Amino acid sequence: MTPLICACLALIPASALLSAVTAKQMRRRSFGQSIRPVGPQRHATKEGTPTMGGVVLFVLWAATVAVLFAWHPPTKATAFVLAAGGLFTAIGALDDAISIRKRRSKGLSVFWKLALSSVAAIALFFLFRDVLSVPLRIPFAAMAVSLPPPAVFALTWIVFLSTTNAMNLADGLDGLATGVAILVLAGALLLRPSSTGLLVGVPLIAALAGFLWINVHPADLFLGDAGSFFLGGVVAAVCLADGTAFFLPILAGVLVLEVGSVILQIFV
Repeated sequence: MTPLICACLALIPASALLSAVTAKQMRRRSFGQSIRPVGPQRHATKEGTPTMGGVVLFVLWAATVAVLFAWHPPTKATAFVLAAGGLFTAIGALDDAISIRKRRSKGLSVFWKLALSSVAAIALFFLFRDVLSVPLRIPFAAMAVSLPPPAVFALTWIVFLSTTNAMNLADGLDGLATGVAILVLAGALLLRPSSTGLLVGVPLIAALAGFLWINVHPADLFLGDAGSFFLGGVVAAVCLADGTAFFLPILAGVLVLEVGSVILQIFV
């Protein structure tokens, strides 16, 4: 436990410092976020703000977890969460790279985001079927259920796609997705503390705390799709590995409301 605490205490300032340095270097190269000409005009001032901060978070988080393997040997569940974080970070980073290169707010189309996310979810299911076969706890009941493989497959696909896209939609205001991710991860750890959850969740909370320092209004470095997909992938993986996937709509209530709001706006 001591190495974990020490690593997290060091990770908070490291995250803030590396994020600030990255933002400065990206500004020099004019690698900034393009803002859509819709919504309140006050958001137009964010044009050019450096993005892809999620890559910084992923690298710091993955490196810290790897170092902690010296004291806490890796498990299949840990590998599952790391793989999920890496795959969805890559999808988001590709979207950000296209957006920066073409200097527009839109990167990948909705079809390609869903297609690549589906491929990632399917790959994770087949690579880590034993991790995903854990009994699932039922909210407000002292019981757990074991689902058949087809149901586990469907649940894995739904949880990954819904969580990553909901986190992506929540990343519209400075620091919102970061703060929500901290609360969801903290809630998941309190709900069912496990070695996997502590090893991957606590360092991520520490990295997000440092990142939040420079990501409050006005943000110096946006998460970008790389960050929102990374956070969504890790949150989904932690809940699936710990058997708390059915608690996600409760733990991530802000994300549920965010998605509902977007659906309502599109419908209207």
